[in-house]
Amino acid sequence: MGSGDDGFTDLFGGKRVKKTDRRVETNALIDELSSLLGVIKAGLRAQKDKREMTGIQFSLLAVSALIAGANTSGRVKDATAAVEGLISARSKLHPPLRNFIIPGKNKSEALIHLARSRARLCELLAWRFKAELPAVYLNRLSDYLFLLSAGK
Repeated sequence: MGSGDDGFTDLFGGKRVKKTDRRVETNALIDELSSLLGVIKAGLRAQKDKREMTGIQFSLLAVSALIAGANTSGRVKDATAAVEGLISARSKLHPPLRNFIIPGKNKSEALIHLARSRARLCELLAWRFKAELPAVYLNRLSDYLFLLSAGK
């Protein structure tokens, strides 16, 4: 029998919690988000975009670790500032929106919107247990992904 076969898993520091714990659920969805970003990254052509995506995936590891109880708050704050810089740069490339966006212009754009909506769900779960730093990062990440989709 594996260590998780009893419906429990370990958080940072060895604390055992039910797999239905909100932190475990949130981290599972963040893991899925990172995997989806990997699919998107595999289809990106520009090395700059690939580097940005890899940086975001590493940031999501810090976010997950913080949710699990590790002291990665400084890394998450730095990651939030970094994604805000990406937002600022990309915002200059696009005019203000005048209507809602319906995903599906092409496969790449649709996948980015799927990741954006997954980031929003992760953010909402983080707010449920008052994980402010992860929630703010995930909110900013969804904004970045929205802007990234506009260029696809």
